[in-house]
Amino acid sequence: MKELLKLLFITLILSSCKTSNDGFIITGHIEGLKDSTLITLYDLDQEVNLDSAISINGNFKMSGKVEYPSSCWIKCLDEYANIQVENVEITFESPIKDMHLNSVINGGKEQELQNKLKKLQRPYDLIYFGAVDSFMNKKYSNDVEMQNLIKRFSESQSTSHEIYVDFGKRHSNSFFGLNIVYMNRQSIPSDTLKAIFQDLPVSIKSTPTAKALNVFLYEKVAKVGDSFIDFEANTIDGQQFKLSSLKGQYIYLSFWSAGCGPCRMENKYLSENFDQVPNNLSIVSFSVDKNKAAWVNASKADNINWHNVSDNAGTKGKIKTQYQVQAIPTSFLIDKDGVIIKKFKGFDGDGNLIEKLKEAIDKI
Repeated sequence: MKELLKLLFITLILSSCKTSNDGFIITGHIEGLKDSTLITLYDLDQEVNLDSAISINGNFKMSGKVEYPSSCWIKCLDEYANIQVENVEITFESPIKDMHLNSVINGGKEQELQNKLKKLQRPYDLIYFGAVDSFMNKKYSNDVEMQNLIKRFSESQSTSHEIYVDFGKRHSNSFFGLNIVYMNRQSIPSDTLKAIFQDLPVSIKSTPTAKALNVFLYEKVAKVGDSFIDFEANTIDGQQFKLSSLKGQYIYLSFWSAGCGPCRMENKYLSENFDQVPNNLSIVSFSVDKNKAAWVNASKADNINWHNVSDNAGTKGKIKTQYQVQAIPTSFLIDKDGVIIKKFKGFDGDGNLIEKLKEAIDKI
């Protein structure tokens, strides 16, 4: 009997250790969800599903292990909610409608920070999403009301973003806060960023986010008027590519990803109008996807038949950081001498990109 109790005790201890030290366990309930609905946990940095589950009476359980606390989405049908995943027990509760606004998540220090930020942003986010809904569903009777809606969602979004960036700066010694700082690095003064970096705990300085911030602060970065920064990457079929191999030609270097709508629009535009690209202009599409399968599938779907490369380092990669790419698509026009002469942000579906490139080349 004593041996049985001893074995039971050891089993309980091992079980407890596995829960607290070996990985994460998410126990959740989504109200209004039909049975057998697929729920996925998507890592935004790694661009992979960490786990998935099937709902039973709205309940689900997922588990796994992360190297560092990670910003993720819990996705279900067309809904999603942000969640900070670290190797602890986490609970998730939400109605299926507007999960991104109504989810209640607990477990871990990083999630606690997200909860504090969410509480600060919530009044402005409710105004923003309410105004967007009214605008999209044309719940206005004249142009004045329409412009008021546009003003409301613009002002509320701006205020919410200011709260977001300020929160990141004030909590930059956390994984969650530092990620906010990195994603908004171009709008934060360099002195502030350097002070933040110097004060980082040793445990965080070894993370990909901190390493990328170090590159941004202390290594050469691409600027209009300067020579391009050479790099080596892999083509989609595994061949080595070096940007300097194209020197002597004009180069259009575009950073994109499979999950970026405007990026995919640009790819398809270039594919459909490739015969109009000047012979002295080489196009290089640089994928920031960490998930190679996503890169390959998107490239096939968009019919990319020009230089198509990646370092498979994801959104915190050194090359992307050196080229000061914060939002995608971001692109650069490089002249025959290797000088960056123009930087493009976003993709204008109503504009003629190829004509703009020709005009810029003709002015040289």
